[in-house]
Amino acid sequence: MVDKVKNGIVRKAHFMYGFVLLAMAVVVIRVFQLKMVDEKEWEDKSASMKTEVEEGVRGDIISSDGRLLATSVPSYDLIWDFRVSNLKRKNLFENNVDSLAACMSQLFGDSSAQSYAAMFRKAFKEEKSHFVVKTKLTYSQKEEVRKFPIFKLGRNKSGLIINEIRNRKYPHNELAKRCIGYINGSTRVGMELAFNSNLAGTSGKIRKYKVAGGELYPLGTVDNDKAPQDGSDVIVTLDVSIQDVAERSLMKYLDTSKAQWGTAIVMEVATGKIRAMANLQYDEKSGRYLELFNHAIGSKVPPGSTFKLPTMIAVLEKTGMDIDDVIDMPGQFYKLPGSGTKPIEDEKPHIMVGPTPIRKIFELSSNVGVATLARMAYPTAEDEKEFTTRLGKMNLCSTTGIDIDGEIAPIMREAGSNLWWAGSLEKMAIGYETEYSPLQILTLYNAVANGGKMMRPYLKESVRKHGVTTEVVEPVAINWSICDEATLKKVTELLVGVVERGTASGMKNKFFQIAGKTGTAQIFEGDKCVGHSASFAGFFPADHPKYSCIVVIYKPKVKRYIYGSAAAVPVFEEIVDALCAQDRELHTQKNFDLASYADRKQLPVSKCGDKMVLDRLFSNFNVPVVNVEQSQQYHFVDPENKDGVVNLEPVPIKKSTVPNVVGMGLRDAMFLLRKQNLKVTVVGRGTVKKQSLAPYTNIKSGDKITIELAIN
Repeated sequence: MVDKVKNGIVRKAHFMYGFVLLAMAVVVIRVFQLKMVDEKEWEDKSASMKTEVEEGVRGDIISSDGRLLATSVPSYDLIWDFRVSNLKRKNLFENNVDSLAACMSQLFGDSSAQSYAAMFRKAFKEEKSHFVVKTKLTYSQKEEVRKFPIFKLGRNKSGLIINEIRNRKYPHNELAKRCIGYINGSTRVGMELAFNSNLAGTSGKIRKYKVAGGELYPLGTVDNDKAPQDGSDVIVTLDVSIQDVAERSLMKYLDTSKAQWGTAIVMEVATGKIRAMANLQYDEKSGRYLELFNHAIGSKVPPGSTFKLPTMIAVLEKTGMDIDDVIDMPGQFYKLPGSGTKPIEDEKPHIMVGPTPIRKIFELSSNVGVATLARMAYPTAEDEKEFTTRLGKMNLCSTTGIDIDGEIAPIMREAGSNLWWAGSLEKMAIGYETEYSPLQILTLYNAVANGGKMMRPYLKESVRKHGVTTEVVEPVAINWSICDEATLKKVTELLVGVVERGTASGMKNKFFQIAGKTGTAQIFEGDKCVGHSASFAGFFPADHPKYSCIVVIYKPKVKRYIYGSAAAVPVFEEIVDALCAQDRELHTQKNFDLASYADRKQLPVSKCGDKMVLDRLFSNFNVPVVNVEQSQQYHFVDPENKDGVVNLEPVPIKKSTVPNVVGMGLRDAMFLLRKQNLKVTVVGRGTVKKQSLAPYTNIKSGDKITIELAIN
């Protein structure tokens, strides 16, 4: 019995020793295999683990109305490595290349299947290692290509390499191109440069592993290294709708006047936010007007008569004169000191002789009159120094400080300096011997509109990171008062008079008053006049300003457009009309008080529609309405203008009958027809002019009806 137990123990021990020896042998053999046989495979696997430096995604530039102005969009390049050994196994390449070529031709449509096949066979024969198949694919194209023959095997077996590249895209193309800017390698301009610290992401290291198909799968950051960080989105003050109107209007009159360039800027009075900044310049190569340079901030020109505004501020403040006071006018010419010096002159029909009110001098933009006023107010050399000092207190010696690069400093002569001469006061008073960018002149006009407070113009409104606002830019006042309240009231009245009776009298708005000043300046190179600058600067509505605007047309070739009234005023007017149509804040009850119209029968034409909506509109606009009680029980009414009032005729809606929708807008018509369970087909757009089923005929649920709208 003992021997049996002993023998059992011995057998178990031998088994255990044998198992251990076998396991050791397996380990030794496996180590040998790894070292001598599989070393290359494991080196490859080790090589598939990569650490790559990646840049964070650049943030978007977004307009104040929520539309993308600049964004980073990925595109993909297809690279084919024909050295991959798998392509030669079982004739994989040759058996599938024709099918692949057919797919490529069908997707891209740029070459025939035969051309693709020939190109691939040539590269395969030459064993190209970096053959560029296609560049700049979209995400959907890239995903489609990965399903094609050969390529669907993945990177390792097919040799297809897909490189992702981030491209900066500008969805609105030329719109505000110079203001938004661009990126070209390391070169940045415009807002792309100014707000780069917000927009740019930071680089970081990412460890990646090559998974099935050859794709690199991110595993995370390397120890002690930071992950790449995306940039922030910058919301800017530009409004795409206003910018579009400014550019289209500017384009029209640049093309008509054959000018060298033009700019139009729209600013929000209370804040200094730039709502539009259009810059168009004639391009000789393309024969078109393009956004090539930001003239709004980077070009300085003689302001001409738009500079008469600060001159009048200085004169009225110094003298205390009223705008209805009169001065003696010398006639067509104002003689300047020095023999042979060309006098200041007025053109017909603005020549004035004898006692003339200041109001008329300004409204008709008399150079002689303004020069006379300036010399009356500042007669001596000491007074001249006071004049230029007073202009400096209106910030006319400095830049605006707008938050993008490229603003050029103004040129303004200081009394007593080397370039100052005996006629400099008069010349400066009418806008010569000084140069400003359009934005610098607009900033002054905006200050007058803003009750004397000068705001710094700006473009960056806020910063957002992954949907969370991290920075809000507040408006900044750079001068709390450019003049006293009494003077401000006087010059505002003068600016309104220019539009009502003066050089811009062709521009009127039936809803509100506009205040502004035309400007025409000669451009000199040496002593030779080489062209003109036509401009208009102003603000609206005059009694409660919301927007200020300046338009400059530089060197128009067509002679009739050399004046601000002919070239710049029409652009300004179109911008005002467009803003009036889209900005409800400009539509006050006073603007639309129809009861004050001389012709009481002039009433708005209204479509048949929802009674509650029409009641509210008629009430807000003070439109007289009758028959309200009789129509009270009805949801829809048909307004009829009769004897100076609107009569509301009820529109009866009966169950299981066709409603009469002729004359309605599409939304109201669809509401009524669907309420009757009709299946509706719509043709055209606008107001309903015809319906296929006659009104008030019996119907059943599910019947079909076609409505034709006024515009096909």
